[in-house]
Amino acid sequence: MLVVALSGTVGAGKSTVAVALRDALLARGIAAGELDVDAIANETVAPADDPFNERVVVAHLRTMRPHWHDAGLDVLILPRVIETAAQRDAYADALGEPVRVVRIDAPAATRHARLTARHEPGPDRDWHLARTDVLADLLATAEVEDLVVTNDGLAPSAVAEQIAELLDVREPTDERA
Repeated sequence: MLVVALSGTVGAGKSTVAVALRDALLARGIAAGELDVDAIANETVAPADDPFNERVVVAHLRTMRPHWHDAGLDVLILPRVIETAAQRDAYADALGEPVRVVRIDAPAATRHARLTARHEPGPDRDWHLARTDVLADLLATAEVEDLVVTNDGLAPSAVAEQIAELLDVREPTDERA
């Protein structure tokens, strides 16, 4: 199973592109699934020493691994901010597969417009607007990704097709058990 983490700062378009990538791969006959990792992380209150609930995410990935394999999944797409090599490696360990990280990038003005449209005025919007540029800089210097794609001015499906081509995702030729 190929595991693709779509990383990027808030407002870059990780979740939107993840759904488009899943749909593009399914259209090619590739068994692909997309997991809303943020939804898993937000199912429980994050402890102070794990503010983004990574332990819950890793435990979920580890628990679900045999189910995805039994279902014959070829590609698992995980939209999630991947800040460190240790985080990427924890996902790989939980899934028993290497994790390819694609960083989704978008200009600051695009991210700010998306976040302003997505969040009602208030503390949540303010947090996201303050976080997007700081996190973009952190991710650019962390260099955890295998490749970077820009998500600006293109349909999500076009960005997804670009990712599929860059990762050379092809229909499997071997028979599934």
